[in-house]
Amino acid sequence: MKAVTAEVHGRAVLLARDDIDTDALFPGRFLRAVHRTGLGAHLFADWRAEGRPEVAFMEQAAPPRVLVALSNFGCGSSREHAVWALADYGVQAVVALSFGDIFRNNCVKNGLLPATVTPADHQRLVRALAGLTEPILHLRVAQRSLTLPDGGAIPIALADGHAEQLLSAEDEVDRTLRHDAALRAHEARIQRDQPWLASMD
Repeated sequence: MKAVTAEVHGRAVLLARDDIDTDALFPGRFLRAVHRTGLGAHLFADWRAEGRPEVAFMEQAAPPRVLVALSNFGCGSSREHAVWALADYGVQAVVALSFGDIFRNNCVKNGLLPATVTPADHQRLVRALAGLTEPILHLRVAQRSLTLPDGGAIPIALADGHAEQLLSAEDEVDRTLRHDAALRAHEARIQRDQPWLASMD
């Protein structure tokens, strides 16, 4: 079982860069870690060491709850550690123009909300964040909505399956077990009608 992600409310920061890949999020030399806890310490490790302005927000004591990125966020390798590091650091949602497919799926599996918005709404969002030291965003999964600091709202896009996963406490194993009776009936049918297949296991 996993935690339900129905909404995310908190401070947002802007990562004004396209194509932020998983190696930037979680450098490969840390992949030997086998536990999910503590990985936030390595988030953007190389960028922080280089003093890149995009990650200056990490110098603050409290982490943002929402990252607002540009396009193709989480591209590159399929390492799930990148999502684990974001979640361990305290990020609960990423809003972007687009995501790397595997990264987006990993987000949903781990209860982190990957929301996409249209280019026009993204521009509106960026303008809403500009000049604010503590911009607060509120995302609601069921309503597919994002409330801006000024109280206005824009729609967010989520695949129906992803919204269902975020709103459910079930993981893939739990959802498979929903069909336990049907799976057992299918196995019994194979045993009866095609025993030569059943004997191969």
